[in-house]
Amino acid sequence: MSQRNLLVLLLACAVSYACYVRGGQNPFARYVAEGLATIDQNALESVPDQELFNGAMDGMVGVLTRHGDQHSEFLDEQEADPLRTEIRQQFGGIGVRIGFEGEPLRLAIVAPPDADSPAARENLQAGDRILTIDGQATDGMEMGEVLRRMRGQPGTSVRLSIQQADATEPRTVELVREVINIESVLGDRRSNDGRWQFLLAADPRIAHVRITLFGERTPGELEHVLNNIVAQGAEAVVLDVRDNAGGALEAAVAICKMLLPAGKMIVETRGRDGEVRQRDETTEDGVFLSLPLAVIVNQESASAAEIVAACLQDHHRAVVAGQRSYGKGTVQQLVPLESGKSLLQLTWASFWRPSGAKIHRGAGATEDDIWGVVPNTGYERRLSPEEYDAFVKYRSDRDQIGPARAKTTASEENAPAAAAFVDEQLQLAVKYLQGELDGESR
Repeated sequence: MSQRNLLVLLLACAVSYACYVRGGQNPFARYVAEGLATIDQNALESVPDQELFNGAMDGMVGVLTRHGDQHSEFLDEQEADPLRTEIRQQFGGIGVRIGFEGEPLRLAIVAPPDADSPAARENLQAGDRILTIDGQATDGMEMGEVLRRMRGQPGTSVRLSIQQADATEPRTVELVREVINIESVLGDRRSNDGRWQFLLAADPRIAHVRITLFGERTPGELEHVLNNIVAQGAEAVVLDVRDNAGGALEAAVAICKMLLPAGKMIVETRGRDGEVRQRDETTEDGVFLSLPLAVIVNQESASAAEIVAACLQDHHRAVVAGQRSYGKGTVQQLVPLESGKSLLQLTWASFWRPSGAKIHRGAGATEDDIWGVVPNTGYERRLSPEEYDAFVKYRSDRDQIGPARAKTTASEENAPAAAAFVDEQLQLAVKYLQGELDGESR
């Protein structure tokens, strides 16, 4: 028997077994296997089995989309790997953050290399252009392809052609990939050695803590940061989840447990027909219960970010400032397919805030409907599209200011651009915390 026919037979057997386990409740699973086998054996045009499988999965997910499910998705092997990387917060790489900059756009290193990373040991710097990756020119490459070429198994090597700002000719470096951890808890600004500074320069009593994603390591990162900043004298914290698209539900729950007293509901998960599948609650007082909090959200804060903001707001543990959140109140289950190569990201439940209000913004929802997380009265500051673009640029520039660089003064050049934007959403959160702290001192 050919390998191709064997693959079809095994797939049919797997589907048949699934039908058996389900007690024959859904005969369409068998029909799908029969259709695949028929196409594979008899179609005039011979196409790869992988494409048939991917097409079948895309088609089924497309039906979910037409019925209102905005977030279920089939991810093939190349698409699944970045999601796994984000959730695990680890990958094999060289320790640089890259992006497209300039006019025309060119691939460049956009922030200082991680300390003691392969890139740092080769003296790569923010602003360096990456001309080629393993001999392939980067001009015209999509970012997905760039990441696939830059990342790889720890211990493998990657060869880069680098053009530095003060050099007339590019240089070629070969770096051995190592395990790189993705930071998800960032500070207000960087110091001269590239480390995050969390205490605000204008009021060191208050720390600005940004959570950029909710991964497996995020709760541990946050606990470490909070312990450090309290030891440094922080008396209150701004928890900033702007532009945080979410991540692992478990991470959001763990963070809420650090910040809430015992006996508080964090989030309720409901399945089809509204039945309660899970209710997450605190069982003991959080270790940072006495720390005054404010949370900042914006229109891109979604999912796990909304769970944290809604929970802290409903229990009056924090004031929420900024702009109404995205409104993604559904939970996706990651189902491994093809022995784990691909993933089905399947919406299987919705989550509801402690107040009983829904978070999800359904199709056709209006501004008057209940969804998302709305800032507390007096703490809302909506940004226009132009102001939001300015904020993104300000934040990107500010994240690069201050690191020591051997051959560039980019930090001073970036400083005016970063200073031009006034972060009024952050100011509202700080104003609230200052009132809390000053009230306690009276």
